Amino acid sequence: MKNIILFLLFTLFCNISGQSRSFAFDFNPKKFIKENKLNKGGTKEIIFNLYDINGNETKYITADRTTEALRKEQVYSFKGKSEDGTKLITLTIASGNLTGAYMENGVSYFIEPLEKNCKKRYKIYINSGKGFQVGQPNDVIQ
Repeated sequence: MKNIILFLLFTLFCNISGQSRSFAFDFNPKKFIKENKLNKGGTKEIIFNLYDINGNETKYITADRTTEALRKEQVYSFKGKSEDGTKLITLTIASGNLTGAYMENGVSYFIEPLEKNCKKRYKIYINSGKGFQVGQPNDVIQ
């Protein structure tokens, strides 16, 4: 009986610790570029209405860090924070895909296409525990 209980507890622990947290959402980079006129440049502040790992809609206020050379190649780079200041985010739109990451309370979360060829469906997932850090916490977004 004791062995059965130990086996069940071990199985339960492995299942819980092995689960990865993630959240999927829709985002259209091509439409976002057009609506915000990113290909023309000059815009300093860009607002992203995305989500966090728990599926809560989150407003991210970012600075457009795209150089003219990158803009010509249709690569756009953004760095900022959530409206409430609790999350630091770095985003890139390249080849029609959104990728990026944000950090909250020292935990890194990654954003990438849900599937390899999908350009409108994305996932946020938690750091794999391999020690990757997102952003630079000492950056000041003005």
